Amino acid sequence: MNEPLNHTNTFPMNEQQIPNWFSDEDICLAFLFHKRWPQGFQCPYCHWQHQQFPPSRTIICIHCGHPSSITTNTIMHGSKKPLSKWLLAIWWLCANETDTSAKNLQRLLKISSYQTAWTWLQKLRMAMGTADNTACHGLVELGCAPVLPAWEKPNQALVVAAAETILPAGITGRIRMATIERLEPSAINAFLRTAVSSGSSIFAPGLPAYRTIDQEGYLYVVDSPTHNPHRAEQLIKGFEIWLNKVHRGGVALKHLQLYLNEFCFRNNSGMLPNLEAIFNLLLEGVLANKPKPYRELVSTQIIARRT
Repeated sequence: MNEPLNHTNTFPMNEQQIPNWFSDEDICLAFLFHKRWPQGFQCPYCHWQHQQFPPSRTIICIHCGHPSSITTNTIMHGSKKPLSKWLLAIWWLCANETDTSAKNLQRLLKISSYQTAWTWLQKLRMAMGTADNTACHGLVELGCAPVLPAWEKPNQALVVAAAETILPAGITGRIRMATIERLEPSAINAFLRTAVSSGSSIFAPGLPAYRTIDQEGYLYVVDSPTHNPHRAEQLIKGFEIWLNKVHRGGVALKHLQLYLNEFCFRNNSGMLPNLEAIFNLLLEGVLANKPKPYRELVSTQIIARRT
């Protein structure tokens, strides 16, 4: 079901239009039900297909007898909050590039717990990484540089970035970024396997860490001192500026990958035609992502390096 929640209203482009979409829980349930199971309910446990089930928040599979719900095996799993609040949070994160703080989300959703708002945002950033999983391809620039969140100085993290170069204009296309423990061949090749399509031409520095790239199904082109600007390094610097401006440096290194997810999602979703398409893309990630408990979200670790 790709129609708006309320068939008589267009997709909301601002907060004044929100009540037309997110005020009716039954309509939100029907919308999510058909988004997740467009061919009819499929049991998350036995995978049996039931085409005749009407939209319902709680479902008992007539094949295996296992109870499940619209939120089972999604990042919404276990949430007692209305589905309308989840859809509103997804819309809000897609529609706003700044001031996307947990405090602002808490205020928007009118919920009492700051921890709930913070956890939802981190889960949605996880979903951004799942939804935005298309690899870079063609001519791709690759680089690595340290990132220093203001809150964590003098600690830093290493970030590797891949950026498509769209010819003949030479503009930046799709980007992918990830934290790595150290600049070495195994880390670079592991990143490339998920971030860049095989057969692409990789434009990268002539450092030892990059010299095995051509053994992994890519054409390795060595960077030259005359090549300016270095797109990947500038991209990482841009992320650091964004991190300290939009999130005011209040990001722990152990959560850095989630913010890289958000940064890449926002860049890449700029190629989509409108806000509704961006909303639908993130919703795909929300419905596809497995649940992650709060304690795991706050304990995720990456290696911090001293400057």
